[in-house]
Amino acid sequence: MTQTGNRLKMLAAVLSFAICPVQAENLVLSNLNLIDGTGADARFVDKLVIKDGRIAEAQIKLDGEVTRIDLQGAWVLPGLIDTHVHVARFPDTARQAKLILEQAVRGGITAVRDLGGDARALAEISRALHSREWIGPEIRYAGIYGGESLFADQRIAALAIGFNPGEAPWTQAVNRQSNLGLMVAASKGAGAAGLKIYGNLDAELAAALIQEANRQQMQSWAHATVFPAGPGDLVDAGIDSLSHAAYLVWEAADEIPGDYAARTRGAWQDTPPDHPKLVALFKKMADQGVYLDATLYVYQAMHRVIPPEHAAWAADASAWGAEVTSVAHKLGVAITAGTDWFEPAEGELPHTHAELALLVEQAGLSPMQAIVAGTRNGAGALGILHQRGTIEPGKAADLLVLNSSPLTDIHNTGDIRMVIKDGVMLERD
Repeated sequence: MTQTGNRLKMLAAVLSFAICPVQAENLVLSNLNLIDGTGADARFVDKLVIKDGRIAEAQIKLDGEVTRIDLQGAWVLPGLIDTHVHVARFPDTARQAKLILEQAVRGGITAVRDLGGDARALAEISRALHSREWIGPEIRYAGIYGGESLFADQRIAALAIGFNPGEAPWTQAVNRQSNLGLMVAASKGAGAAGLKIYGNLDAELAAALIQEANRQQMQSWAHATVFPAGPGDLVDAGIDSLSHAAYLVWEAADEIPGDYAARTRGAWQDTPPDHPKLVALFKKMADQGVYLDATLYVYQAMHRVIPPEHAAWAADASAWGAEVTSVAHKLGVAITAGTDWFEPAEGELPHTHAELALLVEQAGLSPMQAIVAGTRNGAGALGILHQRGTIEPGKAADLLVLNSSPLTDIHNTGDIRMVIKDGVMLERD
């Protein structure tokens, strides 16, 4: 097992406690080290005030009941945000998703972006969370769009049981005759916050979808290569976020195949991560504010479910993806912390913590930069930065309270003392 895996397994013991929600009208935390998520230096804070589930000015007058907690030097940062999860793709979908999300919030994840699930279950989960029927991460989810041949994949068809493949409001097959306005409106009506532009789409169709998403005030999210639409095509069209750093390799290819299945055939061993075409792409991404959802964890972990002889490509993709993420970061691209393999074994930490560690250990980010990736940048990629992602007055009180500093060791994001979600404390029994 890797150093990351060993350390996370030890830290996972802190998650064996049951959730004990403590609702307080007013909450005052004192004597803490604050990492606010903006990238500013950590600072000692005498008092952090939470009123009605939001961060308040320190000098505000509090009426009613006040709960005061002396944190005695604990470290406080925004709750973590995973920008690439799939929680509603299982049998008994709603129940499984709830279990995953309840475990996630215990592990410090306070918001997620679901990039492929059954929107019926996700909409019900979102409703239940906002009604405070149970406590879990804030969730934003996508409508899936691809070429007609993409929907022959049974994994995608399983996201819309009861519909013909590619005909559900949230999983839609696109061709030249499609009424994109109605299709995007259907996903929006199903509760989707953005479009996931998945695969088997050319540059013209991908651009038309991105433009329609903008028109209907939805976000646009895509795999870094959509086959045959490439990274540069998507960025030129105004995409908001690209997923899977490893798929950026196709930007340097002479030709991009038209089949999403080609994603496993990237020229990772022959393409320098600082290839001139990639450098030009990253400068444009930085200028336009396009987020990179690197998903380093999923490629490193893939050998656990696929025999090594069948996943040699994943090893190459993993190593190259980390290197190219480093190059993109140095050129100003905003990196986020997405796993694409979110759900851990029962009682273990969400894999988001492992993604943060990989950003530091393999992609060369500092611990502070990785924390920004997992907080502020994640909120930006979800379109909720005005509400969450940093600790500032007026924003939701989504907090991760740690026993030890994540700046000296990024693995300490798993040394959890307490999680606060919308002002509700989740403590040990």
